[in-house]
Amino acid sequence: MDENILSGILKRIEEIKEELNELESKVRQMEAASEEPVKLDAPAEDLPEEPIDLSISVPEISAPSFEDIPQSPVPEDLPEVSEAAPAAEKKHRKKKTVLEAETAEKAVMDVMAEKEAWRTDRPGYPVKNIISAISLNDRLLLINSLFKEDPVLFQGTIAKFNEMGSFQEAIDYIKENFKDWDLNSEPVYRLMMAARRKLQ
Repeated sequence: MDENILSGILKRIEEIKEELNELESKVRQMEAASEEPVKLDAPAEDLPEEPIDLSISVPEISAPSFEDIPQSPVPEDLPEVSEAAPAAEKKHRKKKTVLEAETAEKAVMDVMAEKEAWRTDRPGYPVKNIISAISLNDRLLLINSLFKEDPVLFQGTIAKFNEMGSFQEAIDYIKENFKDWDLNSEPVYRLMMAARRKLQ
């Protein structure tokens, strides 16, 4: 290494050390200044001995009494309200239309979709074969928990899923052939998410 470069570096290191020392001394001075008690500019003798009255006086306002308010008579042509009015309103209520009934049914389906998260969660990139979307650990989980430890039944179901044209077919197949499955369980979620990657 060139001696000029080395001496330049050493000189710069010395300058940095001096700057650090100056900064440290400024910090110490600031710490010492913050620890000193605050001194009042005016001596205590100049302060008034009596306390200052800070109370506020509010003028009294007289509120009118109810007797001062003019009374107007109740008009005689008002209809009388009876206890039977709510029952009459119930008779005149409009029945739900077919469209309103369908939207109520859709709302129920939306609630079900929230419970069955595999209907709405994003499945991932598409695959040509569902088995490629299921890891080895998930295969063991599915075989043991859903397919009653029968790998042949698992393979057959996956093969049928691969032949299907839509995801709804897979749902119908499960509801028809595996009625005891809990559609909100973790194994069903994993299977259905893999099926969605093929049958989107």
